[in-house]
Amino acid sequence: MPIRRTNRTPLVFVPGMFGSMSSTIIPGTGHWSFGVAGVFYEPFIQLLQEMGYQLHVDLFIAYYDWRQCIPDIVDTYLMPVLNKARRVTGAARVHLICHSMGGLVARGYVQSRHYQDDVDQLILLCTPNAGSPSNYRYWTGGTLEPDWEASENIVTMAMNSYLDNLKHDNPENPLEAVHTLFPSLHELVPARDYGDYLVVGCDNAMRFVPYRTMQIQNAFLDRLNAGRAIMYHRGIRVTLIAGIGTRTVQFLRMVQGSMNNGELDGAPVWRTVNSDAGDGNVMVSSVFVLEGDKHLVEGNHMQVLLRSEFILRSKLI
Repeated sequence: MPIRRTNRTPLVFVPGMFGSMSSTIIPGTGHWSFGVAGVFYEPFIQLLQEMGYQLHVDLFIAYYDWRQCIPDIVDTYLMPVLNKARRVTGAARVHLICHSMGGLVARGYVQSRHYQDDVDQLILLCTPNAGSPSNYRYWTGGTLEPDWEASENIVTMAMNSYLDNLKHDNPENPLEAVHTLFPSLHELVPARDYGDYLVVGCDNAMRFVPYRTMQIQNAFLDRLNAGRAIMYHRGIRVTLIAGIGTRTVQFLRMVQGSMNNGELDGAPVWRTVNSDAGDGNVMVSSVFVLEGDKHLVEGNHMQVLLRSEFILRSKLI
C-alpha cells in the first residue's frame, strides 16, 4: 500500500464496549463495523471528517473483540491498526481518541512495555479509569431489588441483553460462562482508586466494605493506575472528557445476601445509590482519576461524543 503523506497527525478511534461487531463476536454479522452502536458512532466519525480527516487516509478505526482481556485486545486489535496508520501515512506518531472502554484499551498499550513511542495525544471520552460499580453487579451475577428503578440507558440495556443471551446458552452454570467467555468485564469493576462502593448492613448499621478486604478486585486497573505517571514521562498529552448531569450508579447497597471476609455468599440483591455527577454509566471521579486536561460536558454516555466537538476541534485542528 503506497504511503499517503498528510499534513496532519493521523487519528485512530477506539470505540467502547458493544461498539464493535463482526462474525468474530456474533456469527453471521459480517465484517467489522459499529453494529447497532453505529447510530452513535457514525455521526461521530462524520464529525471528525468534517474537521478534515479522511477515513482510511488519516483516520482509522480500531474495532476489537470487547469480550477478551484488555492486554489481548491490545496485541490482537489495537497495535495492528496503529502500525497500519503509521505505515499508510508515513507519520511517526498518531492521536488516539477513545470512548469508554476504548480508553482502557488505549491505556493498556501506551503504558505497556510494547509501547513504540508512537502516540502524541490520548483523548479519553467517558472512560472508566477507576471502573464502575454496575460492572461488579454484572460480574457477580447480582440482581436489583424487585421494582427498584435503576439507571437504565442504551449501554445497560445492551449489557443486560448480552448477558441474558450468554446465560441462556449456558444454563447449567451461567455465571461461569460469563467469567469464561467475557473476561474483560472483570477489568471494568471498580479499582482501588474508585474508593469503597459496596454498602452492607441494616439501616441503622450500614457500612462500606473496604476495598482492601474484597475478594473481587480489579488487579488490571490497579496496576494501570499505579503506573499512570508513565504517560507523562513518555510525553503523551492526555485529555479527559467526562459527562455530567445524568443519574449514575455510584454505590451498591446490599438488601439481600451476605458477605464474609470480603467474599459474597451466593448471588446478592442490590439497590443502587445514584448520583448526577456522571454520564449514566461512569462517574466523573472515575474518568478524572488520571492527570490531564479535564473537561466536563453536560450529557449522557453517548451524547458526550458529539457534544465534545468544541473541545476536539481545539485539540485536533
